Amino acid sequence: MENRILAISDIHGHVDSLSQLLESANYNSKNDQLILVGDYVNKGPNSIGTLKLVKQLQEEGAVVLIGNHEMRWLESDEEWALEWRRFIEELPYIKTLDNYIFAHAGIDTNNDLQHQDRSIVTGHQPKELNLNLPENKVLVHGHVPNFRLGYEDDEIHFENKIIGIDTGAGHDKYLTLVDLTNKIKYSIDVLDENKEVVIKKLSENL
Repeated sequence: MENRILAISDIHGHVDSLSQLLESANYNSKNDQLILVGDYVNKGPNSIGTLKLVKQLQEEGAVVLIGNHEMRWLESDEEWALEWRRFIEELPYIKTLDNYIFAHAGIDTNNDLQHQDRSIVTGHQPKELNLNLPENKVLVHGHVPNFRLGYEDDEIHFENKIIGIDTGAGHDKYLTLVDLTNKIKYSIDVLDENKEVVIKKLSENL
């Protein structure tokens, strides 16, 4: 499968799970466009290792967006945060591709896409988001784990042209890579020592 759009969010230090998902999806940076939608650090076991892989993926062509947990690192004076400050500071916070809009928490629909506030679209500054999306656009975001919306396990939230792909890795649940082109998801229980990936077909309406 070539020329796919792949998206993943809220990795939260689970670098081994991220690597396993990319391998299972046969990710190829020359053919696939990978979008990482923020929150690579905190909560999980290996924030620095995750940032190193994320930086490598960016160098190979992935789009890497900033999340609210990276925003927290920008406010930290800890040595480990200072070492990554330049990389984090330069990360974009919104990406449009085909009919998709990618942002960590969502978009402020009171403003057009060219005038979004980084603190708001990352969820670092709380505000009601995603009320009236632009026509013919689908928003892909993370930030709010889907179990808080009543979903179970690795279920994807899809409603009113909004796709929520945070399946709770930051809460010791699932990390999910979504193939938006072919409507397939690759999920892994981050506590599964065998790192078994579950592959499921998604609704064609996605």
